[in-house]
Amino acid sequence: MPTRRDVTTAAIADAFATLTREGRPVTVRALREEAGVGTDAAREWLAKNRPARDVPTVPTEVLAPVFAPLWSAAVAAARDENAESVAAEREALLTAEAAALQSAEQAIARADAADARITTLTAELEKLRTDLAASIDRAQAAEAAAATARDTAAAEIAAERDRARTAEQTAAAAQATATTLREVVDTLNTRDRSGK
Repeated sequence: MPTRRDVTTAAIADAFATLTREGRPVTVRALREEAGVGTDAAREWLAKNRPARDVPTVPTEVLAPVFAPLWSAAVAAARDENAESVAAEREALLTAEAAALQSAEQAIARADAADARITTLTAELEKLRTDLAASIDRAQAAEAAAATARDTAAAEIAAERDRARTAEQTAAAAQATATTLREVVDTLNTRDRSGK
Protein backbone atom coordinates (compact mmCIF):
# COMPACT_ATOMS: atom_id res chain seq x y z
CA MET A 1 0.00 0.00 0.00
CA PRO A 2 1.55 3.36 -1.00
CA THR A 3 2.40 5.73 1.82
CA ARG A 4 1.00 9.23 2.06
CA ARG A 5 4.39 10.62 1.05
CA ASP A 6 4.45 8.47 -2.12
CA VAL A 7 0.93 9.63 -3.04
CA THR A 8 1.90 13.29 -2.44
CA THR A 9 5.08 12.90 -4.52
CA ALA A 10 3.12 11.27 -7.36
CA ALA A 11 0.50 14.02 -7.26
CA ILE A 12 3.18 16.73 -7.40
CA ALA A 13 4.96 14.97 -10.29
CA ASP A 14 1.68 14.76 -12.22
CA ALA A 15 1.01 18.44 -11.51
CA PHE A 16 4.54 19.35 -12.72
CA ALA A 17 3.96 17.41 -15.96
CA THR A 18 0.59 19.12 -16.49
CA LEU A 19 1.97 22.61 -15.91
CA THR A 20 4.94 21.95 -18.22
CA ARG A 21 2.74 20.47 -20.96
CA GLU A 22 0.36 23.44 -20.80
CA GLY A 23 3.28 25.91 -20.86
CA ARG A 24 2.28 27.47 -17.54
CA PRO A 25 5.01 28.69 -15.16
CA VAL A 26 6.02 26.08 -12.60
CA THR A 27 5.98 27.86 -9.25
CA VAL A 28 5.46 26.56 -5.73
CA ARG A 29 2.03 28.15 -5.65
CA ALA A 30 0.97 26.75 -9.08
CA LEU A 31 2.35 23.32 -8.16
CA ARG A 32 0.55 23.37 -4.79
CA GLU A 33 -2.80 24.33 -6.37
CA GLU A 34 -2.54 21.84 -9.25
CA ALA A 35 -1.48 18.92 -6.99
CA GLY A 36 -3.70 19.87 -4.07
CA VAL A 37 -0.87 19.54 -1.53
CA GLY A 38 0.69 21.75 1.11
CA THR A 39 3.13 24.57 0.35
CA ASP A 40 6.06 22.84 2.14
CA ALA A 41 5.62 19.62 0.18
CA ALA A 42 5.47 21.53 -3.15
CA ARG A 43 8.53 23.64 -2.24
CA GLU A 44 10.56 20.59 -1.14
CA TRP A 45 9.70 18.61 -4.27
CA LEU A 46 10.45 21.53 -6.55
CA ALA A 47 13.83 22.12 -4.85
CA LYS A 48 14.84 18.49 -5.43
CA ASN A 49 13.39 17.99 -8.90
CA ARG A 50 13.45 21.30 -10.76
CA PRO A 51 15.45 20.84 -13.96
CA ALA A 52 18.60 22.90 -14.22
CA ARG A 53 18.22 25.95 -16.44
CA ASP A 54 21.68 25.74 -17.93
CA VAL A 55 21.15 22.25 -19.43
CA PRO A 56 21.33 22.22 -23.22
CA THR A 57 18.36 20.96 -25.21
CA VAL A 58 18.01 17.26 -25.78
CA PRO A 59 19.86 16.18 -28.95
CA THR A 60 16.86 14.52 -30.58
CA GLU A 61 18.72 13.65 -33.80
CA VAL A 62 21.36 11.75 -31.86
CA LEU A 63 18.92 10.03 -29.51
CA ALA A 64 16.22 9.27 -32.13
CA PRO A 65 17.79 5.91 -33.16
CA VAL A 66 17.95 4.93 -29.47
CA PHE A 67 14.45 6.06 -28.61
CA ALA A 68 12.77 4.87 -31.83
CA PRO A 69 12.56 1.19 -30.76
CA LEU A 70 11.42 2.24 -27.29
CA TRP A 71 8.83 4.57 -28.78
CA SER A 72 7.66 1.86 -31.18
CA ALA A 73 7.36 -0.65 -28.33
CA ALA A 74 5.48 1.90 -26.20
CA VAL A 75 3.06 2.69 -29.04
CA ALA A 76 2.53 -1.04 -29.74
CA ALA A 77 1.94 -1.71 -26.03
CA ALA A 78 -0.49 1.22 -25.87
CA ARG A 79 -2.30 -0.05 -28.97
CA ASP A 80 -2.49 -3.57 -27.54
CA GLU A 81 -3.76 -2.22 -24.24
CA ASN A 82 -6.26 -0.03 -26.06
CA ALA A 83 -7.38 -2.97 -28.24
CA GLU A 84 -7.85 -5.14 -25.14
CA SER A 85 -9.74 -2.32 -23.45
CA VAL A 86 -11.94 -1.79 -26.53
CA ALA A 87 -12.53 -5.56 -26.84
CA ALA A 88 -13.46 -5.78 -23.16
CA GLU A 89 -15.79 -2.80 -23.48
CA ARG A 90 -17.31 -4.26 -26.65
CA GLU A 91 -17.82 -7.61 -24.89
CA ALA A 92 -19.39 -5.86 -21.91
CA LEU A 93 -21.66 -3.87 -24.24
CA LEU A 94 -22.67 -7.00 -26.16
CA THR A 95 -23.41 -8.81 -22.90
CA ALA A 96 -25.41 -5.84 -21.63
CA GLU A 97 -27.26 -5.62 -24.96
CA ALA A 98 -28.08 -9.34 -24.88
CA ALA A 99 -29.32 -9.03 -21.29
CA ALA A 100 -31.38 -5.96 -22.23
CA LEU A 101 -32.86 -7.75 -25.26
CA GLN A 102 -33.69 -10.77 -23.13
CA SER A 103 -35.30 -8.53 -20.50
CA ALA A 104 -37.22 -6.73 -23.24
CA GLU A 105 -38.42 -10.04 -24.72
CA GLN A 106 -39.51 -11.21 -21.27
CA ALA A 107 -41.29 -7.90 -20.67
CA ILE A 108 -43.03 -8.20 -24.07
CA ALA A 109 -44.04 -11.79 -23.27
CA ARG A 110 -45.39 -10.69 -19.89
CA ALA A 111 -47.25 -7.80 -21.55
CA ASP A 112 -48.72 -10.16 -24.17
CA ALA A 113 -49.79 -12.58 -21.43
CA ALA A 114 -51.32 -9.69 -19.48
CA ASP A 115 -53.17 -8.52 -22.62
CA ALA A 116 -54.49 -12.04 -23.21
CA ARG A 117 -55.56 -12.29 -19.57
CA ILE A 118 -57.27 -8.89 -19.81
CA THR A 119 -59.10 -10.03 -22.96
CA THR A 120 -60.20 -13.24 -21.21
CA LEU A 121 -61.29 -11.40 -18.08
CA THR A 122 -63.15 -8.81 -20.18
CA ALA A 123 -65.02 -11.58 -21.99
CA GLU A 124 -65.80 -13.32 -18.68
CA LEU A 125 -66.97 -10.02 -17.18
CA GLU A 126 -69.22 -9.36 -20.17
CA LYS A 127 -70.67 -12.89 -19.87
CA LEU A 128 -71.25 -12.36 -16.15
CA ARG A 129 -72.98 -9.05 -16.88
CA THR A 130 -75.18 -10.74 -19.50
CA ASP A 131 -75.95 -13.62 -17.12
CA LEU A 132 -76.71 -11.16 -14.32
CA ALA A 133 -79.06 -9.17 -16.56
CA ALA A 134 -80.80 -12.40 -17.61
CA SER A 135 -81.06 -13.50 -13.96
CA ILE A 136 -82.50 -10.13 -12.99
CA ASP A 137 -85.02 -10.41 -15.85
CA ARG A 138 -85.97 -13.96 -14.75
CA ALA A 139 -86.23 -12.86 -11.11
CA GLN A 140 -88.44 -9.92 -12.08
CA ALA A 141 -90.58 -12.20 -14.25
CA ALA A 142 -90.81 -14.74 -11.43
CA GLU A 143 -91.68 -11.97 -8.98
CA ALA A 144 -94.37 -10.67 -11.34
CA ALA A 145 -95.70 -14.21 -11.80
CA ALA A 146 -95.67 -14.72 -8.05
CA ALA A 147 -97.51 -11.42 -7.55
CA THR A 148 -100.06 -12.47 -10.18
CA ALA A 149 -100.38 -15.88 -8.54
CA ARG A 150 -100.83 -14.19 -5.13
CA ASP A 151 -103.46 -11.89 -6.59
CA THR A 152 -105.19 -14.81 -8.29
CA ALA A 153 -105.01 -16.89 -5.11
CA ALA A 154 -106.32 -13.97 -3.04
CA ALA A 155 -109.17 -13.49 -5.53
CA GLU A 156 -109.94 -17.23 -5.45
CA ILE A 157 -109.80 -17.24 -1.64
CA ALA A 158 -112.15 -14.25 -1.55
CA ALA A 159 -114.47 -15.98 -4.05
CA GLU A 160 -114.35 -19.21 -1.99
CA ARG A 161 -115.17 -17.22 1.15
CA ASP A 162 -118.06 -15.59 -0.66
CA ARG A 163 -119.26 -19.02 -1.88
CA ALA A 164 -118.81 -20.44 1.61
CA ARG A 165 -120.77 -17.53 3.12
CA THR A 166 -123.45 -17.97 0.48
CA ALA A 167 -123.50 -21.73 1.14
CA GLU A 168 -123.75 -21.10 4.89
CA GLN A 169 -126.58 -18.65 4.29
CA THR A 170 -128.25 -21.12 1.93
CA ALA A 171 -127.77 -23.91 4.44
CA ALA A 172 -129.13 -21.73 7.24
CA ALA A 173 -132.11 -20.82 5.07
CA ALA A 174 -132.60 -24.48 4.17
CA GLN A 175 -132.35 -25.39 7.86
CA ALA A 176 -134.90 -22.75 8.71
CA THR A 177 -137.15 -23.95 5.91
CA ALA A 178 -136.73 -27.55 7.05
CA THR A 179 -137.48 -26.57 10.62
CA THR A 180 -140.56 -24.67 9.50
CA LEU A 181 -141.67 -27.56 7.31
CA ARG A 182 -141.17 -29.95 10.18
CA GLU A 183 -143.23 -27.77 12.44
CA VAL A 184 -145.95 -27.52 9.78
CA VAL A 185 -145.86 -31.28 9.25
CA ASP A 186 -145.92 -31.83 12.99
CA THR A 187 -148.85 -29.44 13.32
CA LEU A 188 -150.70 -31.16 10.49
CA ASN A 189 -150.02 -34.53 11.97
CA THR A 190 -151.24 -33.35 15.34
CA ARG A 191 -154.47 -32.04 13.78
CA ASP A 192 -155.03 -35.17 11.85
CA ARG A 193 -154.70 -37.25 14.97
CA SER A 194 -157.01 -35.13 16.98
CA GLY A 195 -159.55 -35.02 14.13
CA LYS A 196 -159.84 -38.77 13.99
